[in-house]
Amino acid sequence: MAMSHRMNHVGLVLLLLVAASSTQDTCPASSRIHGIPGQPGRPGASGANGKDGAPGKKGNPGPPGSAAMAGVKGEKGEQGFEGMTGKVGPEGDRGVQGEKGAVGEKGARGDVGDHTSTLKAAFSMARSTNMSPRKNIPIKFDKVISNEQRRYVTRMGKFQCDIPGLYYFVYHATSKGNLCVNIILNQEKKVGFCDQVYNSFQVSSGGVILQLRRNDEVHLQTTDSNSMLGVEGADSVFNGFLIFPD
Repeated sequence: MAMSHRMNHVGLVLLLLVAASSTQDTCPASSRIHGIPGQPGRPGASGANGKDGAPGKKGNPGPPGSAAMAGVKGEKGEQGFEGMTGKVGPEGDRGVQGEKGAVGEKGARGDVGDHTSTLKAAFSMARSTNMSPRKNIPIKFDKVISNEQRRYVTRMGKFQCDIPGLYYFVYHATSKGNLCVNIILNQEKKVGFCDQVYNSFQVSSGGVILQLRRNDEVHLQTTDSNSMLGVEGADSVFNGFLIFPD
């Protein structure tokens, strides 16, 4: 009995629900009642950063900026320490020659010199024989033309230096055949001269400037080519003189 009464109650409820649903669907839209809007919700958390976009195109150049005013000049700083000397650079090109300077003032007059103290040394000797000199030994010039201070020694055929300085020696020789003459300082050959002739007279010569010390000796000598003459009209001479004393 109780079970039958409960089932009847459930069926009644279902019937009411179906009737209410059917009634709601048939109501016009204008008869519906809207509810009041709710309050806005709280902002949500920020999302993660997105990826970088592609580079944009280069823009046009902007107008030039205006010049700013110069700042106030600062105070001069203290001098720093001197650095190490650098290497010497390459030599530069030679510059243009400058203009000639003005003439300087005339100097004071010097003291009068003593002409009696002038140092002298000179000689000029000739050969007076037609015999050819022997090779590799001093040629003797026995005829005196001049012999200042007697420094040319005839018996030796040599000039002996008494005044150190710069000397000039020269010879002029007549030959009829081959002739080679060497100028000797002490035992050392300084210069040599050769001439080749055949059955005819010829005059050859040679000279040299030598720096001499006291007691140095200068002479002439020939080689196998020794056809030097010394007769009237065909002289052979040996000369020497001091240029500058030391």
